Amino acid sequence: MPGVDASISSTINRYWSVFYSSFNVFYLFSVASVTYHKKEKEILEEYEIVKKAQQHPEYFAPLYRKYHDTLFLFINKRVDHLDLTADLTSKVFLKSLKNIKRYKYQGVPFSAWLYRIAINEMNMFFREQTKMARTVSITDDHINVLISEIEYEKPELDPYVLIPVLIEQLNENEIQLIELRFFEDRSFKEIGYLTGLSEVNAKIKTYRVIKKLKSISKEIRYHD
Repeated sequence: MPGVDASISSTINRYWSVFYSSFNVFYLFSVASVTYHKKEKEILEEYEIVKKAQQHPEYFAPLYRKYHDTLFLFINKRVDHLDLTADLTSKVFLKSLKNIKRYKYQGVPFSAWLYRIAINEMNMFFREQTKMARTVSITDDHINVLISEIEYEKPELDPYVLIPVLIEQLNENEIQLIELRFFEDRSFKEIGYLTGLSEVNAKIKTYRVIKKLKSISKEIRYHD
């Protein structure tokens, strides 16, 4: 693998600008807490509401109220444009209401179905609108998790510089796996559902990305 030459002599802003060539990266000082894990009992209880909504659209209202804010945040972290986020969020709920009768229970929360629709809507948007870059939002916790996962041990490289440089080397599918697993702490079962992979393949592909990041990190050289 060719070496990745990262000069640390310039300011951190230079690394952000390098990253902007394909993705926008934003450092978040704080982020709303979102819980992605649910117990099976909760999932099944929610499915009872979904079944009612499949017969009577008015029962979709509590699902909308329950998931609007978390879905909005999910999209906004990848788009970082409030009007566009609102528009995409509306499209997701309209599409989900229109297709609610096609929903089939697969052992994951109903929200996973909404996130899957959201991912498809965002992918469609970025394919059609090439002038706007996809956003990758990171926090202190995200950086710490990735540094730990790749077992990085070169103290001379600031993690806040290193991680954006590493993510720059990934394609959209690889970034999505990193976000879902390490930024949002989702199970491999849900990741598989969201990405169209089996649970086993979701895990294999995710740790293949970590292996790739680990390999690239060893090639990054420090220059004064």
